[in-house]
Amino acid sequence: MHENFISLKEEKRDVIINAALMEFATKGYDLASTNEMVKAASISKGALFHYFASKKDLFLFLCDYVFGVVSREFYEQIGHCGGDLLTRYRRAAMLKGTVYQRYPPIFEFIKRLTTEKSAEIAAELKERLEKMMSYGYECLLGNLDISLFRQDVPSDKIRDLIIWALENYGHRSLELIGDQKVEDINVEALNADFDKYLDVLRKCFYKQ
Repeated sequence: MHENFISLKEEKRDVIINAALMEFATKGYDLASTNEMVKAASISKGALFHYFASKKDLFLFLCDYVFGVVSREFYEQIGHCGGDLLTRYRRAAMLKGTVYQRYPPIFEFIKRLTTEKSAEIAAELKERLEKMMSYGYECLLGNLDISLFRQDVPSDKIRDLIIWALENYGHRSLELIGDQKVEDINVEALNADFDKYLDVLRKCFYKQ
């Protein structure tokens, strides 16, 4: 599937992907226009539909493409820093910033996916998001070194409290970022603020 598109030269393929990502990210699925995509990518509409059967087919391809990039350059790298949960979250934050700055359209596309309401792609999108979330948790939480945690509190409670705290922190950060473009986000300030919260969690839940 999509062999004709995959076999394109990387430069041409990336232009089409980025044009489509930004159109979906900016307008959402229902309002996204393939006319605008081909205009931005400088290709014909016939060429686009030679590669993809429909707008829905293109959208789902982009979901799989984005999840592939995020898995390869984000999730699969988290576990390389050992079993310390807070260190993994710290590495995740650093990797996320790097990936988003390297692939700005992906960041915008993922932000849109979290609020996408189109009924036409709801079932397929839900399945993909759940699969990606499950894989992400597997990478983040697999083989944890619970010996680092305080011994007077059950380790599963510590793990859950840390996850809840940092996931809510992540949601708050996304709200603060709002509609800012990737290049306008002060990543260093965000990371410095995140480190302060990690220090508090380490003092509360880790052996001292």
